[in-house]
Parts: sequence; C-alpha cells; structure tokens
Amino acid sequence: MAFVGANPGLALHPVDPNGVHVPGEPASCFASFWMADWSRWGTGLALLVATTQGWRSYGSNEYFAATMASEFTRYFPEAARFPLTELTHTQDEFDVELDLERGFRATGGKAELEISGVLDRRQFAAADFQLGGGSGTLNNVYLPCSSGRLSELDVRWPGAPITYAGPRGPSSSAYIAVAESWMT
Repeated sequence: MAFVGANPGLALHPVDPNGVHVPGEPASCFASFWMADWSRWGTGLALLVATTQGWRSYGSNEYFAATMASEFTRYFPEAARFPLTELTHTQDEFDVELDLERGFRATGGKAELEISGVLDRRQFAAADFQLGGGSGTLNNVYLPCSSGRLSELDVRWPGAPITYAGPRGPSSSAYIAVAESWMT
C-alpha cells in the first residue's frame, strides 16, 4: 500500500467569451489536490498545478507535495501535456470542504480549488495504471462534476472543464476521487 485518501482533479479547457468551449484546444492547466489519510510519505494536503509554464505546489509539507507530483500526478493522462521538469513550492494551509452530494473546495491563503455539480458516483479500478517505468493499482469512487475553478495568488485561471458521455456514464475533466488507494 502506498496511499489512502482522496484526490480531486480539474483540467480547464479554453472557452470563448460566451463560455463555449473552443473546439480542439487542449487544457490550459491541470490541478490535482491530494488529501492523504495515510501514505508512505506522510499525511497531509497538497495542491499541484501543472501548466505549460511549469509545475507548482501548495501546502504545508513540500516533501509530500513533491512526492505526489513525481510518483503519481505526472503520469495522469490529464497531466501528460505538462512535462514535470521542476516543481516550485509555496507554503500554504488549506481549509477543505468535501460533500459527496455537492462537491469539493480547498481554500488556502495562496490558492483555491473548487469542483462542484456532481454528475455521478461510481467505482473505478485500474489494476495496471502506468507510472513511468512501473505500474500501480488504483481504486477509488469517482465523481465526475460539471464545474470547477482554480485560483492562484488571487488570479483565477480561465476556462472550464469538459464533460462528456463515457462508456459507464458521464465523465468530466473535473472530478472528485474519494476512498482512493494506490498500491505500488
């Protein structure tokens, strides 16, 4: 066992002035919020933000944030277009609200992530999730959501998540993953 906790995520895609997605445009950023009830690297909270300008982390434990970035988040499909070459860290403390009916909010002094509009709740399992040269087993309860926003240093990232029909129900680039466990 490597990690037990939750991991909401949000990829924001460009929208036009009317809020309509710009077709064919990739995500401008990806945010992953780690809440460890237990992990090999300690417990705690960390917000990771991946962009074409680089990766940033926020939280009280820089080691935990850096490990979540290097061991897991960099290999998520949503983060694939943002190579992890360097990670800058900002100390921050978060207040977290998690409601499986409404959504998730992590509010810090320097950054904030909000994901809401829960569309579905279902089990997810990946027995061979690729993590660089190896693989891990991922299990969680996946909650795709219809909206999300990300702010860093009082600047809100533009864009919106994309929702789409998946083979097992609605899917989205805004999601909450709870009861999450990783085995590596």
